[in-house]
Amino acid sequence: MLKRKDRALQFGQFLALAASLLVAGQIGFTLYQGAPFCLNEGCKIVEKMTKVPPLVFNAVGLFFFQTIYWSLRAAKGERRRLPSFVPYLLLAALGGEAVLTSFQYLAAHTFCAYCLTILGFVVLLSCLLGLRQILAGALIAATVALAFASLDLYQPAAGRQAFTAGVFASRPGVTKYPEHYLFYASTCAHCEKVIASLQTNGRVTVHFNPIDRVNSIGLANATTNPAYAPELNKALLTSLGIKEIPVLMTKTSDGWNIRRGEAAVLAALSLPDPAAAGTPRPGSLAAPAGQSLIPGLDGSDGCQVSSPDCTQSTFR
Repeated sequence: MLKRKDRALQFGQFLALAASLLVAGQIGFTLYQGAPFCLNEGCKIVEKMTKVPPLVFNAVGLFFFQTIYWSLRAAKGERRRLPSFVPYLLLAALGGEAVLTSFQYLAAHTFCAYCLTILGFVVLLSCLLGLRQILAGALIAATVALAFASLDLYQPAAGRQAFTAGVFASRPGVTKYPEHYLFYASTCAHCEKVIASLQTNGRVTVHFNPIDRVNSIGLANATTNPAYAPELNKALLTSLGIKEIPVLMTKTSDGWNIRRGEAAVLAALSLPDPAAAGTPRPGSLAAPAGQSLIPGLDGSDGCQVSSPDCTQSTFR
């Protein structure tokens, strides 16, 4: 009868094979669809923030799990036959996964479900090699996490990429500067009013960063980028603690100005909100005497980022 540790090695062989099949399936899906299979938005965000193509990551992962599988199979359930490089290979993989996970938590502010699944396989395989392997792996993971925590990652990579890969459309104006980036949703009525107002204001240059998938902008002279990543826009707002749209980020010589809510955005674009001048907007109620119309405080000036479906919009 095999000893307990031998059964652990056999179970590890099964785990390595299962992980190999998972990675192989991801490679096949990517080749067929042109993009990896994502269980959540975190996968797409992390993918946009890495320089290495997903196929390369998965090819390396398949090679790794196949190496572990055949090494465990060659051991035939006996610890003494296990190749000496296997524990070190697992520690290296654990260190790499710790880097990716720390980056997702501290920089991307979101997690990739597929990446976490791969991390789970690596952790389980390491645990099957005994207490010494567990302690060594925990030390490596803790060291990586502490190293990342010591870095200043307040300006996340998602924020830098959102102003390029997150731009769906750009409408040049008479004045090139300052540059405005409008973060909005296709189902937000307040966002719709801001965009509609730009039809009669060709003075400003505006880039449009939707947090969901849209197909058109409805503005003349606007150039679109169908390959944009709305996940990056949503991740940027989340990382900044912004929970309401529309949001207008304006790049100036002194830095960035951020305005939230319909009235504040309209004012920044030199399009005063009629309600602020005492004229009720169609379909809205005038504010009672003594009540301040401060953007974002009365609950009617913007839509929530987490649930922007204020009303059905025409900008899709």
